[in-house]
Amino acid sequence: MAASREELIKGYRVSEILDATRRVIGRRGFEGATIDRVADEAKVAKGTIYLYFATKEALLHAAVTEGFRANIAELSANGAATENPVERIKSIVRQQFRQLDSNKDFLKAVILDSSFVNFNAGDPLSVELRELFITYLDFLASVLKEAIERGAIRPIDPQLGAFMLNEMIIGTLRRRLLQLTDSPLEADEEAVLELFLKGLQTAPCN
Repeated sequence: MAASREELIKGYRVSEILDATRRVIGRRGFEGATIDRVADEAKVAKGTIYLYFATKEALLHAAVTEGFRANIAELSANGAATENPVERIKSIVRQQFRQLDSNKDFLKAVILDSSFVNFNAGDPLSVELRELFITYLDFLASVLKEAIERGAIRPIDPQLGAFMLNEMIIGTLRRRLLQLTDSPLEADEEAVLELFLKGLQTAPCN
């Protein structure tokens, strides 16, 4: 059934508020992302935000989860673009670097403020973030599993491989965010792919 005009307007308004929230988080961090600042950024009344989000915590959580959900959907759509399993892995990694770089201010706050993304089994919001991360890992693992089944990469635990690949990407981005390198983004992409697909060991001498 098609969405009503009111539902479309609400969806658009919520999307605009969440986009504004991510921009404020990028500039001010989680502590500095107040309802007032988000309202100013979104150019709406403070009361409008409270129509959709009861608390600042709920607003920040929605901004993070919806941002991640959109990135996962984009990766999944792009991941089916090539039949070659290794090229598919490369395409996903390169796209993820570009996603991260285009949202680097927001992701800097998420990555460097670990208190926001720590897992707490008793917190429903924390559980939702964990489940979203597992969805992302499951997608990466499915790509690795296909590559293994087609003999393109050696057999490994796909879930572990997905986790390791994610950590390599995030670690590389953290290095950039801390301004420990000024290398081009493409160089970091290729370094991660080289390490993940080929490892560090040189060929044994005969």
